[in-house]
Amino acid sequence: MQLQVQLANFLLDNLVQSRIGFVLFFHCWQQHEIRDFSQQFMKPLHQHLIYHQFLQMHAVRDWEDLELRFLDHLQPTLAIYVDMKCHKAAGLLEEASREQLYNQHYHWLLHGNESEVGFYDFFSTFNISIDADVSYVKEEPPSSDYNASAVVYASYDVYSNGRIIGGQLNLTANYACGCDLSGCQRMRYLSPLHLRSKYGNREQLTDVVLRVATVVTQRPLYWSEDQLVLFLSQENETHIDSLARFGFHLTLILRDLLHCQMKFIFVDSWSKSDVVGGAVGAVVDQTADITATPSLATEGRLKYLSAIIETGFFRSVCIFRTPHNAGLRGDVFLQPFSPLVWYLFGGVLFLIGLLLWVTFYMECKRMRRRWRLDYLPSLLTTFLISFGAACIQSSALIPRSNGGRLIYFALFLISFIMYNYYTSVVVSSLLSSPVKSKIKTMQQLAESQLTVGLEPLPFTKSYLNYSRRSDIHLFIKRKIESQSKNPDLWLPAEEGVLRVRDNPGYVYVFETSSGYAYVERYFTAQEICDLNEILFRPEQLFYTHLHRNSTYKELFRLRLLRVLETGVYRKQRSYWVHMKLHCVAQNFVITVGMEYVAPLLLMLIFGYILVVFILLLELAWQRYLNRTKRLTL
Repeated sequence: MQLQVQLANFLLDNLVQSRIGFVLFFHCWQQHEIRDFSQQFMKPLHQHLIYHQFLQMHAVRDWEDLELRFLDHLQPTLAIYVDMKCHKAAGLLEEASREQLYNQHYHWLLHGNESEVGFYDFFSTFNISIDADVSYVKEEPPSSDYNASAVVYASYDVYSNGRIIGGQLNLTANYACGCDLSGCQRMRYLSPLHLRSKYGNREQLTDVVLRVATVVTQRPLYWSEDQLVLFLSQENETHIDSLARFGFHLTLILRDLLHCQMKFIFVDSWSKSDVVGGAVGAVVDQTADITATPSLATEGRLKYLSAIIETGFFRSVCIFRTPHNAGLRGDVFLQPFSPLVWYLFGGVLFLIGLLLWVTFYMECKRMRRRWRLDYLPSLLTTFLISFGAACIQSSALIPRSNGGRLIYFALFLISFIMYNYYTSVVVSSLLSSPVKSKIKTMQQLAESQLTVGLEPLPFTKSYLNYSRRSDIHLFIKRKIESQSKNPDLWLPAEEGVLRVRDNPGYVYVFETSSGYAYVERYFTAQEICDLNEILFRPEQLFYTHLHRNSTYKELFRLRLLRVLETGVYRKQRSYWVHMKLHCVAQNFVITVGMEYVAPLLLMLIFGYILVVFILLLELAWQRYLNRTKRLTL
């Protein structure tokens, strides 16, 4: 029983170091050994209680559904002790291999006295993962410089990089621990394993071939693997399959960090439905270990996948130039002042016109003869003088008195201030703000008469089929179903962008990471500033996905975080993904169009019509008066 006490102390020390509070013992001990071992376990050398349970392996008929029957737990990690000296231990360990239970959720302590070679030969065929937490513990001969009653336990770290993809079993000596009746003490380290973190020791996958699902949409899949890899590896024409090639280059960086080999599985879509088919489906059914092409983290996908890191950005837009019949913009001439300011300014001009008439009247009737004008201007004339001053026009009539000239001074001063402010605002509005369409949302676009074309991308078609937005349903009904037989509905990005340039009012829907390159190539700086842009679908991030139960999750996350921290990701993204068009208006002169000038011309035309009409009325009235006068005579 002395050995049971020392073993209990060793297990307590191991669980404390691993920060685990729950342990299950698979054993073949006698009842009194279990009682004594349990009593030792209930006198822990630390302040935290270790919850434990014993399972006699002799009483188990078979190990089928091992996890469901014996290991079901809600803890982050459950410790499992297996006495390999029991004859049923081999069946237990083999069933754990079939159910892939050697992973980060279980802390396995395998106690036996086989040699390292014997254990390696036994365990080498098992399915052990890279995130496995498996320790092989064996007793070694006691050391002469330690307590004679002590037992020395040697611990070995056991893992594999993935047997199903070529990984070999790795057995690394960790430390030797001497345990006596009072406790345990680390005697020596058997390797530098303790100097590295868990994944620092497993950072290279030199013996595996990772299966990588890669999306290729712009090249046929019947091409050979070498041709497709060459296409994805090229760094020219970044607008062609930019998302796929961006993810592929990040995957190549990951391959160099892991020192592994990769087998690329080429598909033509992200998925057929949310989680079936394509690159996403390959990871879901575990025929691929990782996707080279980042994808959206939808609610349905997260039931089967884990998004480990952001590796992309998704943005689809509708662009179009404002149609020529967008409407007249006469409001730009009223915008510098609010209605209240216009009313107050008109009232001031009216008051000054009235004061000018009073001034001229007083000069003609009440003042010296040399100050008098040859005639007394009418009230309408003084109002015209006041309005002309507001338009920075001079006047042929000037008061002779000092008071009248002060009125003129005030009139021209306020007119000068108002005119300069008004003209500066109007000119800046006309020259810096090209006319934009009033269509700002997908709802308004669907209700408009504009013609629509779309880039034939798998995720665009999928979004049209599965979106629940009411405005998208209206868009499909008005713009897609009505053109179901139109061969020009789905156009390549280059052709669609050219149609937008040549046909104002034509709307093209595309993905910005590839389409913006064509816009910058075929549009002038002025034409870019004239573009209208509507967000086709909400902006979303792209993530690199692994299966929810993937054993490489933490390792890949750490390596991709390293790529992110060093700035390599940002460099790759800025090279492959175009997310914004740059409008630099100061580099060119914007021509004021008819949409702004037409209201002025219309005002002039209607003014002339009104003048002619009034002139005709005056002539008719004068003729009527002359005729009446002759009749009376």
